Amino acid sequence: MSAPFDHRLVLERLRTELPAKFNLGTAADLAAVTSLRDFRPPQVFVVLAQETPIPRQPGSAGGAGRQIAVVHFGVTLAVTNHRDNRGAAAGDDLQALLGQVRDALIGWTPALPAARDCQLIQGKVIDYDTNVLVWADIYQTQHAIGRAP
Repeated sequence: MSAPFDHRLVLERLRTELPAKFNLGTAADLAAVTSLRDFRPPQVFVVLAQETPIPRQPGSAGGAGRQIAVVHFGVTLAVTNHRDNRGAAAGDDLQALLGQVRDALIGWTPALPAARDCQLIQGKVIDYDTNVLVWADIYQTQHAIGRAP
């Protein structure tokens, strides 16, 4: 199958690993957010960021129709930041949620052909105000695309 990486696998993984109080969403849900006040923390969004097929050398083993695609997906988290005006409480909330998300994803291997365990590539604050703090992590894995041999 040559479909792009199914980010719903990541959503399902987080749904089973995170407490039910967290709202999970997709790229469409995140795109609907036009300002920080539109977030409803605690929220977690999963977005397919990039998929890069690795060219195969002619005549290499592995089946004529298979190609490996390296996948980057993003997990964006929104936590409340209104218990204090300096962000310390939001940092505490972020630490707890981010730890749970990372524990669920680092080392997890999606159930796809030729998949590899997920690795954290980068994490950073995206935006914040006196009400909301938004953080994004980028993860990497891989899967096979193309016809099965």
